[in-house]
Amino acid sequence: MNMRPWWWVAAGLLGALFVLVGLNLDLFGLLERPAAGWVVAFTLPGYALLLLAWWRLGPGWERPRLTAALWGLPLFLALPMHSRDAYAYAAAGWHAARGVDPYRVPLGEAGQPGLLVGAHWTGTTSVYPSLQLDVFAVLSRLTGGDLFWTTVALRLPSVAALAILALVLPALARRMGVDERWALWAGWVNPVLLVQWIGGAHNDALMVALAMAALLAATDVGWRGWRGLVVGGVLLGLAMGIKQSAALFGLGLVAVAWAARLPGYGPVGAPPAEGRDARPVEPAATLVPGWSGWPRLAAAAVVPGAVTVGVFLLTSLSWGLGWRNPTAGSPAEAVSLAPLSWAAAGLRAAGVAGETVNALVTAVSAVLIVTGIAWVWVRLGPRGLSTRAAASWGAPLEERGDPLPFLAAVLAVACVAGPALQPWYATWLIPVVALCVVPRRAWLVGVAALLLLPALQDVLPPPLALLALAPLAFALRRPRAQISA
Repeated sequence: MNMRPWWWVAAGLLGALFVLVGLNLDLFGLLERPAAGWVVAFTLPGYALLLLAWWRLGPGWERPRLTAALWGLPLFLALPMHSRDAYAYAAAGWHAARGVDPYRVPLGEAGQPGLLVGAHWTGTTSVYPSLQLDVFAVLSRLTGGDLFWTTVALRLPSVAALAILALVLPALARRMGVDERWALWAGWVNPVLLVQWIGGAHNDALMVALAMAALLAATDVGWRGWRGLVVGGVLLGLAMGIKQSAALFGLGLVAVAWAARLPGYGPVGAPPAEGRDARPVEPAATLVPGWSGWPRLAAAAVVPGAVTVGVFLLTSLSWGLGWRNPTAGSPAEAVSLAPLSWAAAGLRAAGVAGETVNALVTAVSAVLIVTGIAWVWVRLGPRGLSTRAAASWGAPLEERGDPLPFLAAVLAVACVAGPALQPWYATWLIPVVALCVVPRRAWLVGVAALLLLPALQDVLPPPLALLALAPLAFALRRPRAQISA
Protein backbone atom coordinates (compact mmCIF):
# COMPACT_ATOMS: atom_id res chain seq x y z
CA MET A 1 0.00 0.00 0.00
CA ASN A 2 1.47 3.33 -1.07
CA MET A 3 2.22 5.96 1.51
CA ARG A 4 0.71 9.40 1.07
CA PRO A 5 2.92 11.66 -1.09
CA TRP A 6 3.85 14.00 1.76
CA TRP A 7 5.15 11.01 3.68
CA TRP A 8 7.54 10.35 0.82
CA VAL A 9 8.64 13.98 0.97
CA ALA A 10 9.32 13.47 4.68
CA ALA A 11 11.16 10.23 3.93
CA GLY A 12 13.43 12.03 1.47
CA LEU A 13 14.09 14.75 4.03
CA LEU A 14 14.99 12.09 6.58
CA GLY A 15 17.43 10.58 4.08
CA ALA A 16 19.07 13.97 3.53
CA LEU A 17 19.35 14.43 7.31
CA PHE A 18 21.04 11.03 7.58
CA VAL A 19 23.66 12.21 5.10
CA LEU A 20 24.11 15.52 6.94
CA VAL A 21 24.67 13.81 10.29
CA GLY A 22 27.07 11.22 8.92
CA LEU A 23 29.28 13.69 7.07
CA ASN A 24 29.31 16.39 9.74
CA LEU A 25 30.18 13.95 12.52
CA ASP A 26 33.23 12.74 10.61
CA LEU A 27 35.56 15.57 11.59
CA PHE A 28 38.49 13.59 10.21
CA GLY A 29 36.75 13.99 6.86
CA LEU A 30 38.28 17.47 6.79
CA LEU A 31 41.59 15.72 6.15
CA GLU A 32 42.34 14.12 2.81
CA ARG A 33 41.92 10.50 3.76
CA PRO A 34 39.32 7.80 3.11
CA ALA A 35 36.13 8.43 5.03
CA ALA A 36 35.60 6.49 8.23
CA GLY A 37 33.88 3.19 7.54
CA TRP A 38 30.92 4.08 9.70
CA VAL A 39 30.15 7.15 7.55
CA VAL A 40 28.75 5.00 4.74
CA ALA A 41 26.36 3.52 7.30
CA PHE A 42 24.74 6.96 7.22
CA THR A 43 25.27 8.07 3.63
CA LEU A 44 24.27 4.92 1.74
CA PRO A 45 20.94 4.40 3.59
CA GLY A 46 20.32 8.14 3.39
CA TYR A 47 20.80 8.18 -0.36
CA ALA A 48 18.75 5.01 -0.78
CA LEU A 49 15.88 6.63 1.11
CA LEU A 50 16.20 9.81 -0.95
CA LEU A 51 16.20 7.77 -4.16
CA LEU A 52 13.14 5.77 -3.13
CA ALA A 53 11.24 8.92 -2.13
CA TRP A 54 12.02 10.60 -5.45
CA TRP A 55 11.00 7.53 -7.41
CA ARG A 56 7.75 6.98 -5.55
CA LEU A 57 6.69 10.61 -5.86
CA GLY A 58 7.19 10.39 -9.61
CA PRO A 59 6.54 13.06 -12.24
CA GLY A 60 2.91 13.40 -11.18
CA TRP A 61 3.82 15.02 -7.85
CA GLU A 62 2.47 18.57 -7.77
CA ARG A 63 4.99 20.15 -5.38
CA PRO A 64 8.41 19.50 -6.92
CA ARG A 65 9.82 22.95 -6.07
CA LEU A 66 8.92 22.77 -2.39
CA THR A 67 10.22 19.21 -2.27
CA ALA A 68 13.57 20.23 -3.74
CA ALA A 69 13.85 23.04 -1.18
CA LEU A 70 13.15 20.70 1.74
CA TRP A 71 15.56 18.03 0.54
CA GLY A 72 18.25 20.54 -0.32
CA LEU A 73 18.25 22.40 3.01
CA PRO A 74 20.21 19.77 5.01
CA LEU A 75 22.70 19.45 2.14
CA PHE A 76 23.17 23.23 2.17
CA LEU A 77 24.56 23.05 5.70
CA ALA A 78 26.70 19.93 5.32
CA LEU A 79 30.47 19.94 4.98
CA PRO A 80 31.49 19.77 1.29
CA MET A 81 30.27 16.38 0.13
CA HIS A 82 32.36 13.73 -1.64
CA SER A 83 34.85 16.22 -3.08
CA ARG A 84 37.41 18.79 -1.99
CA ASP A 85 36.62 21.14 -4.86
CA ALA A 86 34.81 23.56 -2.56
CA TYR A 87 38.04 24.12 -0.63
CA ALA A 88 39.84 24.90 -3.89
CA TYR A 89 37.06 27.38 -4.71
CA ALA A 90 37.43 28.94 -1.26
CA ALA A 91 41.21 29.20 -1.71
CA ALA A 92 40.86 30.88 -5.11
CA GLY A 93 38.31 33.28 -3.64
CA TRP A 94 40.59 34.01 -0.68
CA HIS A 95 43.36 34.99 -3.11
CA ALA A 96 41.14 37.05 -5.40
CA ALA A 97 39.44 38.90 -2.53
CA ARG A 98 42.87 40.07 -1.35
CA GLY A 99 44.10 41.11 -4.77
CA VAL A 100 46.42 38.10 -5.10
CA ASP A 101 46.48 36.63 -8.60
CA PRO A 102 45.03 33.08 -8.35
CA TYR A 103 46.77 32.27 -11.64
CA ARG A 104 50.22 32.95 -10.17
CA VAL A 105 50.04 31.92 -6.50
CA PRO A 106 49.34 28.25 -5.63
CA LEU A 107 46.05 27.39 -3.97
CA GLY A 108 47.84 25.87 -0.99
CA GLU A 109 49.11 29.32 0.00
CA ALA A 110 45.61 30.74 0.49
CA GLY A 111 45.59 30.94 4.27
CA GLN A 112 43.16 28.66 6.09
CA PRO A 113 41.29 27.48 2.96
CA GLY A 114 44.59 26.47 1.38
CA LEU A 115 45.19 23.92 4.13
CA LEU A 116 42.24 21.81 2.97
CA VAL A 117 42.82 21.91 -0.79
CA GLY A 118 43.23 18.43 -2.27
CA ALA A 119 46.79 17.11 -2.45
CA HIS A 120 46.73 17.02 -6.27
CA TRP A 121 45.93 20.74 -6.44
CA THR A 122 47.61 22.31 -3.41
CA GLY A 123 50.72 23.24 -5.41
CA THR A 124 48.83 24.36 -8.52
CA THR A 125 47.20 27.62 -9.52
CA SER A 126 43.51 28.08 -10.34
CA VAL A 127 42.02 26.41 -13.41
CA TYR A 128 38.81 28.46 -13.50
CA PRO A 129 37.99 31.47 -15.72
CA SER A 130 38.06 35.06 -14.51
CA LEU A 131 34.30 35.46 -14.07
CA GLN A 132 34.24 32.46 -11.76
CA LEU A 133 37.16 33.89 -9.77
CA ASP A 134 35.22 37.13 -9.36
CA VAL A 135 32.26 35.16 -7.98
CA PHE A 136 34.55 33.30 -5.57
CA ALA A 137 36.01 36.63 -4.43
CA VAL A 138 32.57 38.12 -3.73
CA LEU A 139 31.60 35.11 -1.63
CA SER A 140 34.89 35.22 0.27
CA ARG A 141 34.36 38.89 1.10
CA LEU A 142 30.76 38.16 2.10
CA THR A 143 31.90 35.64 4.72
CA GLY A 144 35.06 37.45 5.79
CA GLY A 145 37.11 34.49 4.58
CA ASP A 146 35.70 32.18 7.27
CA LEU A 147 36.29 28.66 5.98
CA PHE A 148 33.02 27.03 7.03
CA TRP A 149 30.77 29.91 6.02
CA THR A 150 32.62 30.32 2.74
CA THR A 151 31.88 26.71 1.84
CA VAL A 152 28.24 27.32 2.76
CA ALA A 153 28.14 30.52 0.70
CA LEU A 154 29.64 28.66 -2.25
CA ARG A 155 26.28 26.88 -2.49
CA LEU A 156 24.48 30.14 -3.25
CA PRO A 157 25.42 29.99 -6.96
CA SER A 158 24.03 26.45 -7.03
CA VAL A 159 20.77 27.66 -5.51
CA ALA A 160 20.66 30.41 -8.14
CA ALA A 161 21.34 27.79 -10.80
CA LEU A 162 18.43 25.66 -9.63
CA ALA A 163 16.19 28.73 -9.63
CA ILE A 164 17.20 29.50 -13.22
CA LEU A 165 16.70 25.89 -14.27
CA ALA A 166 13.26 25.80 -12.62
CA LEU A 167 12.20 28.52 -15.07
CA VAL A 168 14.14 27.37 -18.11
CA LEU A 169 13.45 23.63 -18.07
CA PRO A 170 9.61 23.79 -18.20
CA ALA A 171 9.77 26.42 -20.95
CA LEU A 172 12.22 24.31 -22.93
CA ALA A 173 10.04 21.25 -22.35
CA ARG A 174 7.05 23.09 -23.83
CA ARG A 175 9.09 24.07 -26.86
CA MET A 176 10.26 20.48 -27.25
CA GLY A 177 6.80 18.99 -26.77
CA VAL A 178 7.78 17.20 -23.55
CA ASP A 179 5.62 16.95 -20.43
CA GLU A 180 6.76 19.74 -18.07
CA ARG A 181 6.14 17.61 -14.99
CA TRP A 182 8.37 14.88 -16.34
CA ALA A 183 11.11 17.39 -17.15
CA LEU A 184 11.03 18.88 -13.64
CA TRP A 185 10.99 15.49 -11.95
CA ALA A 186 13.77 13.93 -14.03
CA GLY A 187 15.88 17.01 -14.71
CA TRP A 188 15.43 19.29 -11.71
CA VAL A 189 14.26 17.72 -8.45
CA ASN A 190 16.56 14.83 -9.30
CA PRO A 191 18.49 13.89 -6.11
CA VAL A 192 21.77 13.62 -8.05
CA LEU A 193 21.58 17.34 -8.84
CA LEU A 194 20.73 18.22 -5.25
CA VAL A 195 23.61 16.17 -3.85
CA GLN A 196 26.24 17.31 -6.35
CA TRP A 197 25.20 20.91 -6.85
CA ILE A 198 24.15 21.85 -3.33
CA GLY A 199 25.97 19.26 -1.23
CA GLY A 200 29.11 19.26 -3.36
CA ALA A 201 28.89 23.01 -4.13
CA HIS A 202 30.20 22.34 -7.65
CA ASN A 203 30.33 25.26 -10.06
CA ASP A 204 28.98 22.96 -12.77
CA ALA A 205 25.52 23.98 -11.53
CA LEU A 206 25.64 27.58 -12.73
CA MET A 207 27.42 26.55 -15.91
CA VAL A 208 24.68 24.06 -16.80
CA ALA A 209 21.84 26.44 -15.88
CA LEU A 210 23.22 29.22 -18.08
CA ALA A 211 23.90 26.77 -20.91
CA MET A 212 20.33 25.45 -20.75
CA ALA A 213 19.09 29.05 -20.80
CA ALA A 214 21.18 29.52 -23.95
CA LEU A 215 19.40 26.55 -25.56
CA LEU A 216 16.04 28.10 -24.72
CA ALA A 217 17.14 31.44 -26.14
CA ALA A 218 18.21 29.71 -29.35
CA THR A 219 14.58 28.78 -30.03
CA ASP A 220 13.66 32.47 -30.32
CA VAL A 221 13.29 33.23 -34.04
CA GLY A 222 12.80 37.00 -33.73
CA TRP A 223 14.77 39.47 -35.87
CA ARG A 224 14.31 37.09 -38.83
CA GLY A 225 15.96 34.30 -36.87
CA TRP A 226 18.99 36.18 -35.51
CA ARG A 227 17.87 37.31 -32.04
CA GLY A 228 17.96 33.89 -30.44
CA LEU A 229 21.43 33.24 -31.85
CA VAL A 230 22.79 36.46 -30.33
CA VAL A 231 21.14 36.05 -26.91
CA GLY A 232 22.08 32.38 -26.81
CA GLY A 233 25.69 33.32 -27.54
CA VAL A 234 25.68 35.85 -24.70
CA LEU A 235 24.35 33.30 -22.22
CA LEU A 236 26.78 30.64 -23.38
CA GLY A 237 29.66 33.10 -23.05
CA LEU A 238 28.64 33.71 -19.44
CA ALA A 239 28.43 29.96 -18.88
CA MET A 240 31.98 29.60 -20.22
CA GLY A 241 33.01 32.35 -17.82
CA ILE A 242 31.97 30.00 -15.04
CA LYS A 243 33.54 26.85 -16.48
CA GLN A 244 35.19 26.32 -19.85
CA SER A 245 33.37 23.02 -20.40
CA ALA A 246 30.26 25.02 -21.34
CA ALA A 247 31.76 25.28 -24.83
CA LEU A 248 30.45 21.76 -25.45
CA PHE A 249 26.89 23.08 -25.17
CA GLY A 250 27.67 25.31 -28.14
CA LEU A 251 27.17 22.35 -30.47
CA GLY A 252 23.76 21.77 -28.93
CA LEU A 253 22.92 25.44 -29.30
CA VAL A 254 23.61 25.23 -33.03
CA ALA A 255 21.55 22.05 -33.36
CA VAL A 256 18.58 23.44 -31.43
CA ALA A 257 18.72 26.78 -33.25
CA TRP A 258 18.81 25.06 -36.64
CA ALA A 259 15.90 22.78 -35.82
CA ALA A 260 13.89 25.77 -34.57
CA ARG A 261 14.21 27.43 -37.95
CA LEU A 262 13.11 24.47 -40.08
CA PRO A 263 9.50 23.47 -40.71
CA GLY A 264 7.60 20.34 -39.99
CA TYR A 265 9.10 19.07 -36.79
CA GLY A 266 7.46 21.05 -34.02
CA PRO A 267 8.46 24.47 -32.76
CA VAL A 268 12.06 23.58 -31.96
CA GLY A 269 12.88 20.49 -33.91
CA ALA A 270 11.32 17.96 -31.56
CA PRO A 271 7.98 16.29 -32.23
CA PRO A 272 5.11 17.77 -30.22
CA ALA A 273 4.12 15.38 -27.49
CA GLU A 274 1.23 14.52 -25.28
CA GLY A 275 2.75 13.59 -21.96
CA ARG A 276 6.03 11.86 -22.73
CA ASP A 277 5.04 10.33 -26.07
CA ALA A 278 6.31 12.26 -29.07
CA ARG A 279 4.41 12.22 -32.37
CA PRO A 280 5.17 14.27 -35.47
CA VAL A 281 2.55 16.65 -36.83
CA GLU A 282 1.86 17.84 -40.34
CA PRO A 283 4.27 20.62 -41.26
CA ALA A 284 3.15 24.14 -41.92
CA ALA A 285 5.15 26.78 -43.72
CA THR A 286 8.81 27.47 -43.08
CA LEU A 287 9.12 29.08 -39.65
CA VAL A 288 11.85 31.48 -40.74
CA PRO A 289 11.99 32.22 -44.47
CA GLY A 290 15.38 31.64 -46.02
CA TRP A 291 16.78 29.39 -43.28
CA SER A 292 17.93 26.41 -45.29
CA GLY A 293 21.12 25.16 -46.87
CA TRP A 294 24.67 24.83 -45.64
CA PRO A 295 25.48 28.58 -45.73
CA ARG A 296 22.67 29.30 -43.27
CA LEU A 297 23.72 26.40 -41.08
CA ALA A 298 27.23 27.85 -41.02
CA ALA A 299 25.76 31.21 -40.02
CA ALA A 300 23.80 29.51 -37.23
CA ALA A 301 27.15 28.30 -35.90
CA VAL A 302 29.38 31.31 -36.56
CA VAL A 303 27.13 34.03 -35.13
CA PRO A 304 26.52 32.53 -31.66
CA GLY A 305 30.09 31.22 -31.65
CA ALA A 306 31.52 34.69 -32.22
CA VAL A 307 29.24 36.21 -29.59
CA THR A 308 30.18 33.48 -27.11
CA VAL A 309 33.90 34.05 -27.58
CA GLY A 310 33.45 37.81 -27.33
CA VAL A 311 31.50 37.63 -24.08
CA PHE A 312 33.95 35.13 -22.63
CA LEU A 313 36.89 37.41 -23.41
CA LEU A 314 35.09 40.40 -21.91
CA THR A 315 34.46 38.50 -18.68
CA SER A 316 38.14 37.53 -18.65
CA LEU A 317 39.43 41.11 -18.47
CA SER A 318 39.71 41.13 -14.67
CA TRP A 319 42.23 38.26 -14.31
CA GLY A 320 43.11 37.32 -17.87
CA LEU A 321 43.52 33.81 -19.28
CA GLY A 322 45.93 32.50 -16.67
CA TRP A 323 43.97 29.27 -16.35
CA ARG A 324 46.02 28.20 -19.38
CA ASN A 325 49.28 28.43 -17.42
CA PRO A 326 51.23 25.17 -17.00
CA THR A 327 51.10 25.78 -13.24
CA ALA A 328 47.36 25.08 -13.32
CA GLY A 329 47.99 21.34 -13.24
CA SER A 330 46.36 18.54 -15.18
CA PRO A 331 43.17 16.60 -14.38
CA ALA A 332 44.97 13.48 -15.62
CA GLU A 333 47.11 13.49 -12.47
CA ALA A 334 44.34 12.04 -10.31
CA VAL A 335 42.72 8.63 -10.73
CA SER A 336 39.04 9.09 -11.51
CA LEU A 337 36.25 7.25 -13.31
CA ALA A 338 37.84 8.04 -16.70
CA PRO A 339 39.43 5.01 -18.41
CA LEU A 340 42.28 7.26 -19.57
CA SER A 341 43.08 8.12 -15.96
CA TRP A 342 43.49 4.40 -15.25
CA ALA A 343 45.88 4.11 -18.18
CA ALA A 344 47.77 7.14 -16.88
CA ALA A 345 48.09 5.56 -13.44
CA GLY A 346 49.45 2.39 -15.04
CA LEU A 347 52.04 4.34 -17.02
CA ARG A 348 53.19 6.19 -13.91
CA ALA A 349 53.46 2.90 -12.04
CA ALA A 350 55.64 1.63 -14.90
CA GLY A 351 58.03 4.52 -14.34
CA VAL A 352 57.00 6.89 -17.13
CA ALA A 353 57.55 10.54 -16.19
CA GLY A 354 54.47 12.40 -15.02
CA GLU A 355 54.80 15.21 -17.57
CA THR A 356 55.07 12.69 -20.39
CA VAL A 357 52.01 10.83 -19.15
CA ASN A 358 49.96 14.01 -18.86
CA ALA A 359 50.90 15.15 -22.36
CA LEU A 360 50.16 11.72 -23.85
CA VAL A 361 46.80 11.35 -22.09
CA THR A 362 45.75 14.87 -23.05
CA ALA A 363 46.61 14.25 -26.71
CA VAL A 364 44.84 10.88 -26.85
CA SER A 365 41.81 12.38 -25.13
CA ALA A 366 41.63 15.22 -27.66
CA VAL A 367 41.76 12.80 -30.59
CA LEU A 368 39.08 10.55 -29.08
CA ILE A 369 36.77 13.46 -28.29
CA VAL A 370 37.08 15.07 -31.72
CA THR A 371 36.56 11.72 -33.45
CA GLY A 372 33.61 10.84 -31.23
CA ILE A 373 31.91 14.19 -31.72
CA ALA A 374 32.39 13.97 -35.49
CA TRP A 375 30.74 10.54 -35.50
CA VAL A 376 27.87 11.82 -33.35
CA TRP A 377 27.38 14.79 -35.68
CA VAL A 378 27.12 12.48 -38.69
CA ARG A 379 24.55 10.32 -36.91
CA LEU A 380 22.44 12.92 -35.07
CA GLY A 381 23.67 16.39 -35.91
CA PRO A 382 22.09 19.05 -38.16
CA ARG A 383 22.69 19.19 -41.89
CA GLY A 384 22.10 21.89 -44.47
CA LEU A 385 19.15 21.16 -46.77
CA SER A 386 18.05 22.67 -49.99
CA THR A 387 14.99 24.90 -49.69
CA ARG A 388 12.88 22.30 -51.44
CA ALA A 389 14.02 19.47 -49.16
CA ALA A 390 13.56 21.57 -46.03
CA ALA A 391 9.98 22.37 -46.98
CA SER A 392 9.08 18.74 -47.56
CA TRP A 393 7.82 16.57 -44.73
CA GLY A 394 9.00 13.60 -46.74
CA ALA A 395 12.62 14.55 -46.13
CA PRO A 396 14.25 12.02 -43.80
CA LEU A 397 14.12 12.95 -40.15
CA GLU A 398 17.88 12.47 -39.90
CA GLU A 399 18.41 15.41 -42.26
CA ARG A 400 16.93 17.78 -39.71
CA GLY A 401 18.99 16.32 -36.93
CA ASP A 402 17.91 15.29 -33.46
CA PRO A 403 19.20 18.20 -31.37
CA LEU A 404 18.86 17.05 -27.79
CA PRO A 405 20.01 13.44 -28.24
CA PHE A 406 22.85 14.94 -30.28
CA LEU A 407 23.85 17.25 -27.41
CA ALA A 408 23.52 14.45 -24.85
CA ALA A 409 25.77 12.24 -26.97
CA VAL A 410 28.35 15.03 -27.37
CA LEU A 411 28.47 15.56 -23.61
CA ALA A 412 28.71 11.81 -22.98
CA VAL A 413 31.62 11.47 -25.42
CA ALA A 414 33.46 14.36 -23.77
CA CYS A 415 32.96 12.83 -20.33
CA VAL A 416 33.94 9.26 -21.13
CA ALA A 417 36.87 10.12 -23.42
CA GLY A 418 38.18 12.93 -21.22
CA PRO A 419 41.32 12.68 -19.09
CA ALA A 420 39.17 12.89 -15.95
CA LEU A 421 35.61 11.86 -15.12
CA GLN A 422 33.94 12.70 -11.83
CA PRO A 423 30.37 11.84 -10.72
CA TRP A 424 29.30 15.48 -10.90
CA TYR A 425 30.16 15.62 -14.61
CA ALA A 426 27.00 13.58 -15.15
CA THR A 427 24.98 16.60 -14.05
CA TRP A 428 25.82 18.18 -17.41
CA LEU A 429 23.64 15.56 -19.06
CA ILE A 430 20.73 15.19 -16.65
CA PRO A 431 18.67 18.28 -17.68
CA VAL A 432 19.33 17.48 -21.35
CA VAL A 433 18.41 13.81 -21.12
CA ALA A 434 15.27 14.77 -19.18
CA LEU A 435 13.99 16.23 -22.46
CA CYS A 436 14.74 13.06 -24.43
CA VAL A 437 12.80 9.82 -24.64
CA VAL A 438 14.41 7.51 -22.07
CA PRO A 439 12.78 4.45 -20.45
CA ARG A 440 11.90 5.00 -16.80
CA ARG A 441 13.81 1.92 -15.73
CA ALA A 442 16.93 3.39 -17.31
CA TRP A 443 16.39 6.50 -15.21
CA LEU A 444 16.15 4.36 -12.08
CA VAL A 445 19.41 2.56 -12.85
CA GLY A 446 21.26 5.71 -13.84
CA VAL A 447 20.13 7.86 -10.92
CA ALA A 448 20.74 5.06 -8.41
CA ALA A 449 24.28 4.56 -9.70
CA LEU A 450 25.12 8.27 -9.76
CA LEU A 451 23.64 8.83 -6.32
CA LEU A 452 25.41 5.96 -4.57
CA LEU A 453 28.72 6.16 -6.44
CA PRO A 454 30.15 9.21 -4.59
CA ALA A 455 29.50 7.62 -1.21
CA LEU A 456 31.27 4.45 -2.34
CA GLN A 457 34.19 6.49 -3.68
CA ASP A 458 34.65 7.92 -0.20
CA VAL A 459 35.89 4.50 0.91
CA LEU A 460 36.93 2.78 -2.35
CA PRO A 461 39.08 3.72 -5.35
CA PRO A 462 36.92 4.81 -8.33
CA PRO A 463 37.31 1.56 -10.35
CA LEU A 464 36.31 -0.56 -7.35
CA ALA A 465 33.40 1.75 -6.56
CA LEU A 466 32.13 1.21 -10.11
CA LEU A 467 32.54 -2.54 -9.71
CA ALA A 468 30.59 -2.46 -6.45
CA LEU A 469 27.63 -0.92 -8.28
CA ALA A 470 27.44 -3.67 -10.90
CA PRO A 471 25.18 -6.05 -8.90
CA LEU A 472 22.81 -3.19 -8.07
CA ALA A 473 22.56 -2.10 -11.69
CA PHE A 474 21.88 -5.70 -12.75
CA ALA A 475 19.19 -6.12 -10.09
CA LEU A 476 17.43 -2.88 -10.99
CA ARG A 477 17.39 -3.80 -14.67
CA ARG A 478 15.36 -6.92 -13.97
CA PRO A 479 11.64 -6.34 -14.67
CA ARG A 480 10.69 -7.73 -11.27
CA ALA A 481 12.81 -5.06 -9.62
CA GLN A 482 11.11 -2.13 -11.34
CA ILE A 483 9.45 0.13 -8.78
CA SER A 484 6.15 1.57 -9.83
CA ALA A 485 5.58 5.24 -9.22
